[in-house]
Amino acid sequence: MHALKLVMIGPAGSGKTTIANFLADATEIPYDYYPTEGVRILEFEANNIEVNNELILRDIELWDCSGDYKFKNCWSAMRKGVHGVILVYSAQMQDSSKELKEFYDYFVAGSKLGPNSCVILYFDPDNVTPTSSFLSVSHVKCNVDDGGDKLKTDFRLFLSALMTKMQEDKEEKLILSDNILFAK
Repeated sequence: MHALKLVMIGPAGSGKTTIANFLADATEIPYDYYPTEGVRILEFEANNIEVNNELILRDIELWDCSGDYKFKNCWSAMRKGVHGVILVYSAQMQDSSKELKEFYDYFVAGSKLGPNSCVILYFDPDNVTPTSSFLSVSHVKCNVDDGGDKLKTDFRLFLSALMTKMQEDKEEKLILSDNILFAK
């Protein structure tokens, strides 16, 4: 079975690499800030993902994409074959909603994925969560230092929902193709 491709994107400096390293158990200490140049691909296994009442293991490709617009010409390559999108922002950053909308429109809507194939992870240490224009997308407050276990649980729940939907879509296509063959 091929790896599940997830794209993680958000404004520059929002914490994407820290979160990606944490989820992939590739955490590097200390947390010095080095902007991602283009994209980093982390490959790891996610285990105990519940899909249709079964616990499974799945290979993950997590594409940690730079939020710097100088890499916008690479977005089509990053988006190709994507199964799910993780948007990341920090509530401490002003006016990130415009950037998030652009990322959502390109990576989620442009890939013909629905809001269930996307999750928004946000860092909000001061509990001043801005209202979001993405009401149909699941939001997860995250803090790697203080809430890492919850973040990993929420990530597994996102993977579970994503893979369950993919399984249902696959079964629906199979039924439709069988009906077309039967009708001939």
